Amino acid sequence: MRKIVLNIPHSSVNGIFDPEIGKWPRNPFFVNDCIRRWTDWHSDMLFASDNPNVSRVVFPLSRFVCDVERLNDDPLEKDGQGILYTSFSNVIRGELTNNARWKLMSLYDEHRYALASNIPVDGSGVLIDCHSFPSDMADNDICVGFNDDDTYDPDVVKCVVDGFVESGYSVKLNEPYANSLSPNFGFKYSSVMIEVNKRVYMDETTMLLNSDSIKWMRWFGCLERIYESIIALDGRD
Repeated sequence: MRKIVLNIPHSSVNGIFDPEIGKWPRNPFFVNDCIRRWTDWHSDMLFASDNPNVSRVVFPLSRFVCDVERLNDDPLEKDGQGILYTSFSNVIRGELTNNARWKLMSLYDEHRYALASNIPVDGSGVLIDCHSFPSDMADNDICVGFNDDDTYDPDVVKCVVDGFVESGYSVKLNEPYANSLSPNFGFKYSSVMIEVNKRVYMDETTMLLNSDSIKWMRWFGCLERIYESIIALDGRD
């Protein structure tokens, strides 16, 4: 039996304009074209489950404050989008003090520790990296991402893909985004990413959730079946 850990890193908008840890300008372009577009709105609720074998690790701050998906010495650092963004779409973030940087990096480390401490060390753990993407990026409803390394588990990927397809969602692999978060925790686990097209569950203009109860029954029923099928897999080393 497997245990699932949901990584939800980009659902929050907290801290963006905080005078200590945010330091972003109150710029209408930044709000409308950056925050609104690149926040994974409602994803903390979207992937939720009451299954005791599914746990969530939700980062409480915006990706624009601290991006826990980035790595130390991340290649995107040169573009101002490492762990602590310094700019985004030509909008410049105010300079952080050393104390603010220390606080944010401590939260980054805490998030990574929370993921590691929730994943079993016996090889039965499945990390699901939970995201959404703007509807103008791709036509598919669901993107399933995976890595070309030992975190790739074809049985887990099959459970995810088959579950969505059987519920009538269109699925593509590693499109528009590829790979899945896979920190080196010192033990084996599986990792898969689920990216949901925002049109599936929300209005991208108002940021409001879809109010169609039938669509929500379809979504949560599908997700629970996917979780249950993954949990039922034999995955211990």
